[in-house]
Amino acid sequence: MRDNRRFKDVIRTIKSMEKDKDKFCKAARIERQPMSNEQLKMILESGLIALGMILIFLFFFMLFYLRR
Repeated sequence: MRDNRRFKDVIRTIKSMEKDKDKFCKAARIERQPMSNEQLKMILESGLIALGMILIFLFFFMLFYLRR
């Protein structure tokens, strides 16, 4: 019972946040737009670059430090 109320509160909060976002956009006189393909591509590329940097660091760490 208690978890069910929390879930309903989360749903209400999300819905109210969407309404607030619409009010903010109207006040700023801008339109809400979905994420474009270019933005998604940029986010994915930067994430893959960060992952690659981490993997390269781990490779050199294992190669030099653990080889002692």
